[in-house]
Amino acid sequence: MRGRREIVIRSVEKPDFKRGRPDALIRWFCEAFGLSTEKGDELEEEILKDFIYAAFRDSGLSSSEIKLDRPTPRSTVVYHLNRFVDMGIVVKRGRKYYLRATDMSRVVEELEYDMNREMMKMLDMAKELDSIMHESLVRRRNLQKRED
Repeated sequence: MRGRREIVIRSVEKPDFKRGRPDALIRWFCEAFGLSTEKGDELEEEILKDFIYAAFRDSGLSSSEIKLDRPTPRSTVVYHLNRFVDMGIVVKRGRKYYLRATDMSRVVEELEYDMNREMMKMLDMAKELDSIMHESLVRRRNLQKRED
């Protein structure tokens, strides 16, 4: 369903990493966003890395331009790209996909904004529900008083 976005955030231990070597951090982001599917399958990590590098070059990637370390059917690549799009990390414009923002810190900031906006909607709905339930309770009490 394209009108719906799902943002998954998992609590994942911070990685030990060496400055200048982004692989552990990219793996950590994939785990934190719930994108890593199986241990030993770094497909999502490879895709995210390609998008991060493309963003620094101010460019996007088509599904055939993604460089993977193994032969992978295009349908599998598109499936994973759609997962990135559904999570709001990647956007599609025309035939190309782009990291949502110019760098990962801005992607995280935009996702935070999205989550805060959705939480405010939920809070508004919770207040509305509380109000309806309170009115219903008051009506029931008034009816019970009349019957007594």
